[in-house]
Amino acid sequence: MSIHKRALSLALVAGMLLSGSVSARPPVTTISNDANPLGDKPITVMELVTAGKGNIIGGFLGKALNLPKTVKLDDAGFLLFGLSADAMQVTPADSKSDTVKKVLPYLLSSKEMQDVLKLRRTARQIRFQALKDTVNKAKEISAEQKTGINNFMSQSVGSPVVIMGKSPLPRFMPAPGPCMIPMGAEMVENKTGKRIGIETSMICIMDIGDGGEVIFSVDNAMRNDTLDLVIAHEAAHAIHFDMYGKLFQQIQRTSSNGHDAPIITDVGLAYVEGWAEAFEAVYGPANIKFAEKDRKKYNISEFLYDRQDPIRRDRYVWASHTGKKTGVLKNGLQLMSTEGVIAGHFYDILTSRAINAPYEKIIQTMLTSPMNFMEFIDNYVKLFPEDKKVIYRIMLENSHYVTMDAQAAQSYRDFYENKVAYTQKKVSKTDFDKVKNQYKAYTEALFAKAMKSGNIFANVGPQMWFAGKINLSTAKSELSAAKKLIVKAFGKKDKFYEFRLDLNTATAEMFRMIGFAEADAAKLVEARDKDGFFKGGNPVNTIKKVLGDERFGKYNAVLNLVPYDHTKADVIAQYKEQSLVLWPEDIAKLAN
Repeated sequence: MSIHKRALSLALVAGMLLSGSVSARPPVTTISNDANPLGDKPITVMELVTAGKGNIIGGFLGKALNLPKTVKLDDAGFLLFGLSADAMQVTPADSKSDTVKKVLPYLLSSKEMQDVLKLRRTARQIRFQALKDTVNKAKEISAEQKTGINNFMSQSVGSPVVIMGKSPLPRFMPAPGPCMIPMGAEMVENKTGKRIGIETSMICIMDIGDGGEVIFSVDNAMRNDTLDLVIAHEAAHAIHFDMYGKLFQQIQRTSSNGHDAPIITDVGLAYVEGWAEAFEAVYGPANIKFAEKDRKKYNISEFLYDRQDPIRRDRYVWASHTGKKTGVLKNGLQLMSTEGVIAGHFYDILTSRAINAPYEKIIQTMLTSPMNFMEFIDNYVKLFPEDKKVIYRIMLENSHYVTMDAQAAQSYRDFYENKVAYTQKKVSKTDFDKVKNQYKAYTEALFAKAMKSGNIFANVGPQMWFAGKINLSTAKSELSAAKKLIVKAFGKKDKFYEFRLDLNTATAEMFRMIGFAEADAAKLVEARDKDGFFKGGNPVNTIKKVLGDERFGKYNAVLNLVPYDHTKADVIAQYKEQSLVLWPEDIAKLAN
């Protein structure tokens, strides 16, 4: 377990205190192996303590603007696992509030939510058991700090999930809707201000609306029994955050594409969101009301329906998951940058019958702080070599070996087209069997190679990020169309639209969205696909080389293209702003 010791001693302790399912069987709808009952109060509903209490003017402004009262905490355990020493003060919510009267009983009665709560408890127990000895041996911290850290980890195992039914953010910031916010919370008694407990994150459960238009409704989600899926997703984020502490903000989130299961973004965001979406795929089949007619009837977000089945069936590996199937797959880096693909891999690991205690092993691997899914897989097989064969099968079969071999995409496409031709009786069984056997021999040879080399990501190209800025006041209206809903929802009017794209993952559509002509967008993609991926270097110079000086100059005059150094961690020091950058679901996808 040397990975654990290295990750904790070098990163956590020293740094932190300073600052394929089988369709024949029923779907798996529970993950936890914990047979022990939950405590009396596994969820607690809190509300914000506003600033200026005790001061007439300050108290009025604090309440009117919903300004949070913040405190500095010096608890060693909190400093280790929280993003900041700052914590908001929260107090038990009014017993007459809708969140206490309606949402809390709904969540406590949900079998899926009970499973999630047990998973959280298990993860925190694993964290305590795995890290306590390393903490005790660490030379960088005092005996008092060691005691504080171990006490925090021990007590957090059985601590309740903190639910906020009202926004903990100032009124001039957008209400976050359903989300996990990695902000510290000091829970205090309402009258005395005496501390009840401390937490490093909170889960918000609230509507998203713009004036009279409700984009997401908590009441509707409860009526259609999908709110537990939404909260399971956010709880998965919280579990993930628990295992990383401050290192969580070092997971790079470079893309400006928003996020949803089929969207190609970046390897960091795909890893984080893929983990959470796997929870939706696990618990979704347990909802007997889950039908399209109910979605429209109860105004439930479309993404909850659309992305579950493709995740369970690994359909997001296709270049296009909608329309007629062509056998065309995403390239290696695109696969690792698509959260729906990562969700499918996580789903298959979590529900595998060939792996003993897969969830517990995932959590132990997360404690090694991998920064993306590729690092996660590499760390997993180092920790649990007995599962290497199963993990590699899941990864390579689901991605059709594209992440490993440059010829895999074309080999699969040839096999797929022959399979379609055979089903249409255009190819004889004898000819198809020959193609099928050749393809099987090819993939088995690759699998044998993978088991020896351990490199299943040899065909994942390097990241080549470039950034640009479009002046919306002078650009054509269609260039800003994708921003309209976000601008409306957040109530801001940006003069410039700033974007970041990866030359090795950008699709022709992405290039067109920022203003490239269709022919030039296609030319860039074709130049990349010719060799599988661009080998590296300056992405802006590569674009110029492919398009020529004249065409490049025309675009660059509008787009202001520059290379973007993704190797610097996209750490956002202002943790309140960070909570809005990542954790709320993409506003565009919450709308029907």
